[in-house]
Amino acid sequence: MATFLITGANRGIGLELVRQAAADGHHVLAACRGPGRAKELKALEARDDCDVEVVPMDVAEANSIGTAKTHIGTKPIHVLINNAGIMGDDPQSPLDMNFDVLTKVLAVNTVAPLRVTKAFLPNLEATKGKVIVISSGMGSFGYEETSKMAYCTSKTAVNRLFHGLASALRPKGVAVGIYSPGWVRTAMGGPGATLSVEESARGLLQQIEKLDLARSGSFSNYAGRQLNW
Repeated sequence: MATFLITGANRGIGLELVRQAAADGHHVLAACRGPGRAKELKALEARDDCDVEVVPMDVAEANSIGTAKTHIGTKPIHVLINNAGIMGDDPQSPLDMNFDVLTKVLAVNTVAPLRVTKAFLPNLEATKGKVIVISSGMGSFGYEETSKMAYCTSKTAVNRLFHGLASALRPKGVAVGIYSPGWVRTAMGGPGATLSVEESARGLLQQIEKLDLARSGSFSNYAGRQLNW
């Protein structure tokens, strides 16, 4: 049994990752902002057949991450999944950008995953564990739509950060995975998306299981297909 720490665990892909990892027999530290409102997540925590512990954490707040770190302490963590993210409000086009939105999206989608990873790195080094960031194909330079540039830029930037992180952590035996979950039917992806949340989460967990130091730092999707930077 492994210990997972999953951020953004209260809904969508994060909630399904918690559900499936717990069903696979793992201990899951499910981190989210405002756990009192996370009814489905709290219901999982209450079940006798799920080893789920809800941890309050707002990834955009350094103090909140520090409080979560104090709560978890030195507990070994095998897999950290940086899943928390936001799309951000419009406008986001290059010629009509809300700069407050750009700043917020970068803070949550780019800065926060690295900050969370650094906070829990000792826990991961104890197991020679795995660090995951949930990215997006919209972060690829081949994605030409420009209406969501704050979001796209945040994912491009986090890809570069975690590619570099993979090089830095390889000597420590910690692998890094950068994954696109696909276009998923969530509040963010919308009802017209091609994938169910169950399919995406299962694929992501399968790729995480396969992740090793040889694959560390690569960018792929939930099905294992390599993606262009």
